[in-house]
Amino acid sequence: MTDGVARRNLFRGAAGTAALAGMMLAVPARADSTCSQGNALAAVKKRGKLVAGVKSDYEPFGFVDDKGQLAGFDIDIVKYIAGKLGVGVDLRPVTSANRIPMLQSGVVDLLAASLTMTRERMRAVDFSEPYIVIGTRFLVRKGSGIKGYADLAGKTVAFTQGTPWGNQLHDGQPAATPLVLQDKPQAVQAVLQGKAAAYIDDAAPLIIFAQRHPNELEAVGNPSKPSPMGIGVRPGDREWRNTIDFAVSDMWMDGTYGKAYQKFFGSTPDPNFEIYSWEL
Repeated sequence: MTDGVARRNLFRGAAGTAALAGMMLAVPARADSTCSQGNALAAVKKRGKLVAGVKSDYEPFGFVDDKGQLAGFDIDIVKYIAGKLGVGVDLRPVTSANRIPMLQSGVVDLLAASLTMTRERMRAVDFSEPYIVIGTRFLVRKGSGIKGYADLAGKTVAFTQGTPWGNQLHDGQPAATPLVLQDKPQAVQAVLQGKAAAYIDDAAPLIIFAQRHPNELEAVGNPSKPSPMGIGVRPGDREWRNTIDFAVSDMWMDGTYGKAYQKFFGSTPDPNFEIYSWEL
């Protein structure tokens, strides 16, 4: 286990636990010099505010609501953690490409940004226990006939920079042509405009994108097994990681998690996991 210390697994379910994730890139200087590796909890308490990297373009995880405010499932998770610590919240929008560098540089204390747990990212990021499990799908034009990887040979498939979908596409259909884009709206537009035959990503937001264009788009297939997401923290800060684990466990046990899940996901996708209490 990480740090040579056995940790109780909060997450149980079909997907099981997964390994951790990231890439090194240059980013701006960190906003708070006290927020360095190994003492994030102390820095957050001293500052009186939790600085969190979240998505602003990826409903239902993180998006701008009709009041112009950041909202979403990940935002509710962050607010709960801050509430347990008795501090305020500073939400910093991140993209798939810059989220890990922003964490590494100390610009944010944690990432709650639909961050799928992969072995590659283990090189740069430690993760909380998984807090949600999401499958993947393809967003395609209605009537395209595309149902899965077998139908993508010779076709262009979009995905966003900083995500694991490029590797999955290569493994699932090496004859497809990848199209790497900066953000989710660009990927949706690529399908709508015929620049891509499909856009691969997490199932939940693709379902929402399809619902917004009911006459043009649909979410199809199940190109890979469900994958767990975790909250990202800088490596080597066990106290901070454990603090997050305890908060998420409490959120599950007191029913706040279930209310947030239903608010943002409804019954799609159907939850197939459970977060256990540390107080057994």
